[in-house]
Amino acid sequence: MKGIPGLMNIEVDQPENTKEYIITLDRDRIRRLDIDPSETARTLRAALEGSILYEFSSVNEPVAVRFTTGIAAKNSLEAMLQLPVENRSGYLVPLKDIVNVETHNRPGSITRQDQVRFSSVYADIGASSGLTPLKLAAQLEDQVFGELGRRFPSTGFEFGGEIRDTRESGNAFLFSIIAVLVLIFLVLVILFNSIRKTLLIMITIPFGLTGIITALYLHGIQFYGFFAVIGALGLAGVIINDAIIMVTRLDRLTSGQTEVPDRLIADAASTRLRAVILTTVTTVAGMMPTAYGVAGYDPMLAQMMLVLCWGLVAGSLVTLVLVPCFYRIMIVPGRSRRT
Repeated sequence: MKGIPGLMNIEVDQPENTKEYIITLDRDRIRRLDIDPSETARTLRAALEGSILYEFSSVNEPVAVRFTTGIAAKNSLEAMLQLPVENRSGYLVPLKDIVNVETHNRPGSITRQDQVRFSSVYADIGASSGLTPLKLAAQLEDQVFGELGRRFPSTGFEFGGEIRDTRESGNAFLFSIIAVLVLIFLVLVILFNSIRKTLLIMITIPFGLTGIITALYLHGIQFYGFFAVIGALGLAGVIINDAIIMVTRLDRLTSGQTEVPDRLIADAASTRLRAVILTTVTTVAGMMPTAYGVAGYDPMLAQMMLVLCWGLVAGSLVTLVLVPCFYRIMIVPGRSRRT
């Protein structure tokens, strides 16, 4: 992970290791020195826990007086190994002469989730790296996780934080998009009382999205995040709003006419030319600095602004060119037949 440009402050959440001493009895030495193994256990217990000398009664409960070693001696392995152990003949033998000591480093704690042991790795994305969480996730899965999975087959990997939230919300977000489109369709049907006009307005959405796809492709953005989708939804609302205004304008100027010449439709569309262009230019000019990081770059906001800017440019062309053309193809012939 340290070799990935733009990734910084990498930390591994591991518990601190503590030294663990494993003391085992040397059976051969104990036998030669004629020492009872239980005597060794009693000596260690007395040194660590203490021996009760006597008890006296207190107000609430009896109080035991213990005789034990000092705290400094308990925390020193060398001091504990100097403890004398009495053999059956009454001679004292240092504990170090009858035991073997092994030192191991053990984690102070073990973290588990769903009864599975795991460790967490944290990292930050540099502000000027141009990386997004989803792009970084794909890069890690391709370059890091695959190699680690081959080296450690029993190890699994999963993302947390924003990457996991974005991926989990993606599935739910798809359902939300479908629900929004259905609601927009129903509202337009009620507003215009016409399936054809509703379809005319809804057709503008995929044409407007071509500007988003082209902009992301030309900027080399293959992975987009949650904010880019939010920008696309907002853009869809703007395109639909412009299409509604254009269709309403065309209806108003061509109402009551059985034969609608192409010139009349062109003149009606041209009346919205200045308003659409001025709105597009001022909006795009206001969002461009954020999209290209003029005063500071934020990958998530930059994607949303990029989607809105270039999508709005494509949406303006759709409103000025395609909506009048589709109106001529879909609406005018039906009006002539009804007449």
